[in-house]
Amino acid sequence: MKNTQKTIWLTIILCMLGITIFAPVVSAAELGERVLKIGTSGDDVLNLQATLKKNGYNAIELDGVYGESTRQAIIEFQLEKNLQDDGIAGQETMQHLLDSTVPVSRGQGAERYKQELDIVATAYAPGAHDNGKWGSLTHIGTQVRPGVIAVDPKVIPLGSRLYIEFPDGHGMYGIAEDTGGAIKGNRIDIAMLTVSEAYDFGIQNIKVRILN
Repeated sequence: MKNTQKTIWLTIILCMLGITIFAPVVSAAELGERVLKIGTSGDDVLNLQATLKKNGYNAIELDGVYGESTRQAIIEFQLEKNLQDDGIAGQETMQHLLDSTVPVSRGQGAERYKQELDIVATAYAPGAHDNGKWGSLTHIGTQVRPGVIAVDPKVIPLGSRLYIEFPDGHGMYGIAEDTGGAIKGNRIDIAMLTVSEAYDFGIQNIKVRILN
């Protein structure tokens, strides 16, 4: 009986030690000390999310985990600032973010624009299912990714930076890098990560502001 009790207590102690030893380490790095991307977590990610919220990117979770909503907010910010839109918060992106002192309201974004259009929007995803022979590539040879917009070049020139306002008032930045056989006139196709996300988007009547 005593040996059994000793064995039980030893097992409990070892389990407690195991939990302590193998518990994941949450970074206490300050914002700007390291590159942040999908999968990273810690205080600096939480500070990044709070900074994005302060600048008007409200569709993100303040959870300290660099997930897809944080990545999408970074892509929108990068497009707005004419930075490489890779969704990674590196030194250049971080510096621009920290230097941004004027919040941008998602519902009132992109006040300076060349033209505003009423547009019918659908969505698509990379791969043969939605993009046929082009696969994961756009018409100009870049990667299909969130923030890419397929347009009719006769209406919206390729390379244009856009601000898209949805019926509920929220918005996103994008860049016209793709075309499509069904995208004629006042129609656009917004790139999503997956086919299911594209289906969920459906068809929406939106406003598109051409920024350049």
